[in-house]
Amino acid sequence: MSARRALVVRGGWEGHDPAGCTGLFVPRLERARFDVTVAEDLAAYEDADLLAATDLVVHSWSGGELTSRQETNLVSAVEAGTGFAGWHGGVIGTNVGNARYLRMVGGRFLWHPDGFQDFTVRIARSPDRDGRITAGIGDYDVVTEHYWVMTDGLNTVLATSVLTPTGEQWDEPVEFPVVWTRRWGAGKVFVCTLGHRVADLEVPQTATMVERGLEWAAR
Repeated sequence: MSARRALVVRGGWEGHDPAGCTGLFVPRLERARFDVTVAEDLAAYEDADLLAATDLVVHSWSGGELTSRQETNLVSAVEAGTGFAGWHGGVIGTNVGNARYLRMVGGRFLWHPDGFQDFTVRIARSPDRDGRITAGIGDYDVVTEHYWVMTDGLNTVLATSVLTPTGEQWDEPVEFPVVWTRRWGAGKVFVCTLGHRVADLEVPQTATMVERGLEWAAR
């Protein structure tokens, strides 16, 4: 059986340590028998043939902007069956002017309180599907950025968190998705909002969900 192909596209704002964070999962993908290519330029998305032959794209590029050609090639590949996955700002804090990309991903970062917050990741007890990504994982506490995100009802939400009021704008807790899956055409999409730094992705529960999510999303 030939190895599946994974394309890791990383770069952008260095504050999210794209090399360090993706570096955690490249060996795991290789152990799962993926042939991994790492690209440090969004121009990788200009190669439609490469994308069509790729089984999984891992996108870690905070603050980026895709050209029309790059966006078309990437989204078209996912619609045709290429898997897509990522975490934190590298996947939902980027390409904010690319509407097709945002619709494919199913969410966008809007804001987070200053500094790192203590909060609980709540695992969905009975997700509509894709529950094997969180199988055996219970609720757990983290200390990191707490993302306020905009999403839609097409997502299957696997984990959530509750953001409590931090000012005068709102006066009651709000629940947000932390991990979700999504179908887009023939492709599958996995998103985790955790992952500001390497240490966040080393938390065992988070690492397990991301590793499973990458394999799940792959064609």
